[in-house]
Amino acid sequence: MFRKLCRALVLAQAASAADKTLAIMSDRILNDIGHSKTSFKIALVESVLKELDKQDKEAEAKKLANNYHNTFGTKPVKASLNAKSIEAVLSAPI
Repeated sequence: MFRKLCRALVLAQAASAADKTLAIMSDRILNDIGHSKTSFKIALVESVLKELDKQDKEAEAKKLANNYHNTFGTKPVKASLNAKSIEAVLSAPI
């Protein structure tokens, strides 16, 4: 529930910021960037919503991974690659 409340507040803030931005933008500027007043606000709120969804998916994946490691007593593996390793693999004959 707290997460839903936070999301609603962030989206309301984004809509408010769009309104404040639109107050100082002329129709000509909006035309130049390919938006109307309505489409600008919708695009801004949708971009914030997509970012929130992305963060939620990443948090859920991390939570699932942690639950897996806790359940089976394993440790997460961190991969580290350097440019030389990648070049060696890519240049190796097939």
